[in-house]
Amino acid sequence: MSFCTFSKDYNTNTTTTVDNKFIDMYLPIATGDAVKVYLYGLFVCKSDEEITLENFAKSINLDVEEVKNCFTFWEEFGVLNVISQEPFTVKYLPVTSHKPKKYNPEKYTGFNKALQVLIPDRMITPNEYSAYFSIMEEHSIKPEAMLLIIKYCVDLKGKNIGFKYILKVTNDFASRGITSESKIEKELSDYTIKSADLYEIFAVINPNGKPEIEDMNYYKKWIEELKFSKNAIITTATKSKVKSTAKLDKELCLLYSAKKFSPEEIDSFYKEKKRLTELAISVNKTLSVYTEVIEPVVENYIIPWTNKGYGEDALLFIANYCFRKNRRTLESMNDVVDKLYYNGLITVNAIAEFIKSSTADDEFIKTLLTIAGLSRRPTDYDRQSLKVWRSWNFSDEMITEAVNLSAGKNSPLSYVNAILSEWKTEGIFSIDKITKVKPSTKTTAFKSQNYTAEELNALIDDIDDIEF
Repeated sequence: MSFCTFSKDYNTNTTTTVDNKFIDMYLPIATGDAVKVYLYGLFVCKSDEEITLENFAKSINLDVEEVKNCFTFWEEFGVLNVISQEPFTVKYLPVTSHKPKKYNPEKYTGFNKALQVLIPDRMITPNEYSAYFSIMEEHSIKPEAMLLIIKYCVDLKGKNIGFKYILKVTNDFASRGITSESKIEKELSDYTIKSADLYEIFAVINPNGKPEIEDMNYYKKWIEELKFSKNAIITTATKSKVKSTAKLDKELCLLYSAKKFSPEEIDSFYKEKKRLTELAISVNKTLSVYTEVIEPVVENYIIPWTNKGYGEDALLFIANYCFRKNRRTLESMNDVVDKLYYNGLITVNAIAEFIKSSTADDEFIKTLLTIAGLSRRPTDYDRQSLKVWRSWNFSDEMITEAVNLSAGKNSPLSYVNAILSEWKTEGIFSIDKITKVKPSTKTTAFKSQNYTAEELNALIDDIDDIEF
């Protein structure tokens, strides 16, 4: 507000300007109350005082609803906009030269009488009549057809129904080209048939609610476009536990994308969804990770992992490994899973045997490092080198002999590479080709075994972090 203002007395003694176009074109078709509301609204627009809707209505001896109805009436003619209902806010617009339609009162005499019979619990205001006339003229809907729509709405909502809902339903019909009496009659007949089914669905999602026009449109979409049966829809509503048709529509679209249509397929889908959700929660808990919404974890991690063949026991074991080795994020665990999968390690036993084998390899590498005169822990480079030497078909005995020969050298492991490379070239793969020492006849039998939780934890604790 400006620092300079008019006094209340000054405002009272000044004038309120009314556009001549309003007087010429709009005043003749409006009721006295509607004119009163429009003119007093102009006066209020020029006032610096804060005037509430209640004070406005009291000042012109009308109740609040009557004032609202009058403003809605003028909004239909485009001379103002109702910006919001709560708080109720109106913005006046310039009066255009577009001449408003005049309705022949005799044309709608029968309609007016029938309308009041359909809605006997309240008086139909002139503004409401005008709104019906306007929508019928705009969409070329005959009075008989309009009365069919109104009767349907009254049956659905009760005799005290507000006219805005009736206009909403009419506009919905008109937007789909349903404006003739025959088309409206067919549509409403179809609604009547489907209403019983829709009430069964509402008994699941909203027991105290009543279906509206949008709900019926959703139902037609599910039945006619998506090709779900009523039982399939009820199964979805029961399993998903949604509380509105809009949310149920999202669930059904998801099932449609997943090609799940029968109640049995839908039941299995939600059981699997529940299992994967519980698994995601368990993995998060094992990693000590908190996520506010669990669905992305299921979609981005759990489903891809299970599609690769990983079961619950394997994923929880990997999560336990990642937690103990300070890889405590889903991204880090995903890296581990990818490397395990690349190496063909899917089951708990396969992963555990790999770790066990890696533990034995680390012990062997420690022995080699000691022989070579190096006092440090095994590294990934050492593990990779051992893997390469074995891929050259050298036994651990031959590798040990090469390390013995490299002891005391400046770079003993590089020297081992050179020795083994030379032996490989010359075809020397046994000790007897180097010395007269008889080769060892000991063999190690590989057996798969089942591991207890304690044994699995011990395996993780006994080895340094592995690059799978």
